[in-house]
Amino acid sequence: MRLLPTVALAVPLFDEEAVVEGVVAELRAALDAAGLRFGLVLVDNGSTDRTWALVDALAAADPRLVALHLRPNQGYGGGILAGLRAAWSLPVDGAPAQVLGWLWGDGQVDPAVIPGLVRACSEGAMLAKVQRVRREDGRRRRALTRVYALTTRGLGIGSRDVNGCPKLLPREALAALDLRSTDWFLDCEVVIGVEDRGGVVSQHPAVMRARRGGQSKVRAGTALQFVANLLRWRFMGGSHGSRPAPPRYYQPLPGGTDAHGTTLPGPAAGSAPRPARLWQWR
Repeated sequence: MRLLPTVALAVPLFDEEAVVEGVVAELRAALDAAGLRFGLVLVDNGSTDRTWALVDALAAADPRLVALHLRPNQGYGGGILAGLRAAWSLPVDGAPAQVLGWLWGDGQVDPAVIPGLVRACSEGAMLAKVQRVRREDGRRRRALTRVYALTTRGLGIGSRDVNGCPKLLPREALAALDLRSTDWFLDCEVVIGVEDRGGVVSQHPAVMRARRGGQSKVRAGTALQFVANLLRWRFMGGSHGSRPAPPRYYQPLPGGTDAHGTTLPGPAAGSAPRPARLWQWR
């Protein structure tokens, strides 16, 4: 049987001390059961609880994991983009990963869906993502999902459930998209970018589970910001949200650093072992 591509995933975390250990354990178990070769970047996005310490301990215990600490919080999209920057150069099975992406660190989507997403990327999808077919996390979140769906379809986006995660892309697709939204528009930006290029979006059904602990970071203002960014994109040509990052934000420069001077792990022969912990301050 042909091996699935290698994969590196960013896992954004903000004040998730109640769930991070269980989420990472379930994620590793699902990927190991599928025989995937993987690396994980655990992004502590300005947490104020013990998430930072738990992330460090997890990375120290498993060489496939890297802890990335951001101070202060860089926003939803900013945390994911920082994780993608680290994942871009993270060696998996001795080379950069062939598939990259992100998934939420709250454990609300079963990671058993990920192998199917990786397979879809290997079979020609430019983007493979979850489509949430049922929600078990309360009426308010179901109502927000309906608002998002009606708005995105009404404004011409073909894919259903643009915010569904995990989201995975072949390495060359991620390079072509130049994602830059540091706010909540990032999930929509990647779908728009793929559709604009005529790429295949492969959607896989999943249930949105109730949280096992901690609190949701989605607020009423999140929905308003999302809709405002959609209108900005549709009528003003703004495709990178309200606070765009610099171009090629997640692609590191030669020499093992990114555009902001953050040292990134890399597979160069003769180099020192990759760090288990990275820091980025702003």
